[in-house]
Amino acid sequence: MNLNFIGLANYFEVLKDPDWWKAFVHTLYFVVADVMVGIPLGFLCALTLNKKYPLKPLIVGIVMFPYILPPIVNALLWKLIYNPDYGFLNSTLINLGLIKDPIYWLISPNLALIALIIANLWQGTAFATIIYLGGLQSIPFELYEASKIDGATKRKTLRYITIPLMKPYTSLLLVMKTILTFKIFEIVYLLTGGGPGGSTTVVSYQIYHAAFEAFKFGKASAMSYILLCIVAIIVFVYQKILGSESSIL
Repeated sequence: MNLNFIGLANYFEVLKDPDWWKAFVHTLYFVVADVMVGIPLGFLCALTLNKKYPLKPLIVGIVMFPYILPPIVNALLWKLIYNPDYGFLNSTLINLGLIKDPIYWLISPNLALIALIIANLWQGTAFATIIYLGGLQSIPFELYEASKIDGATKRKTLRYITIPLMKPYTSLLLVMKTILTFKIFEIVYLLTGGGPGGSTTVVSYQIYHAAFEAFKFGKASAMSYILLCIVAIIVFVYQKILGSESSIL
């Protein structure tokens, strides 16, 4: 095998490749959804689970269930849910009278990406719930008792005690979710393979395709380093905006 040094040619090729930027935009959709929807939803779930009620351990276990699933199992589970012939989603919508004919979720260019984002959110929200639930249980009970004696309403207690004390956990989730979601791969690979027509291709899948299907290892390596730089810049911006005092990293 002859190896020729070509300098930064692979990096320029990646940056000029419209397919790479298209995959990058798709990846951003996953990240934004997981951050903008998954984190607030996880916080609401944690607030609900932090209360005392019957069968709480069982309900907590059900809510946490998506997080303990391996990503491959999660992907296969959603492949069954989205199946147009016997999937749970189409059956439910047809029984409720909302649709007449099955929807082909994973082969529709307009729906496939949304379907994958929802599947990823299902697991990501459980992760946020675990982090927030641990944070909520670390807040001293005396703070709530003192605010109650001072006549604070539940809304003010949430605004001035709970949310500020959860800021370090929110910072942690922003960083971890951004990193984890930027390397999302299993769901895309197993559910759509990047299709239809590249409508669900993400950066990690693009790197896999370049390295192990097209055997362009140099280009795949360049893609990986560019992705690493982008994620590092985003995390740096997070730290600057949120401040080091709010971080528990």
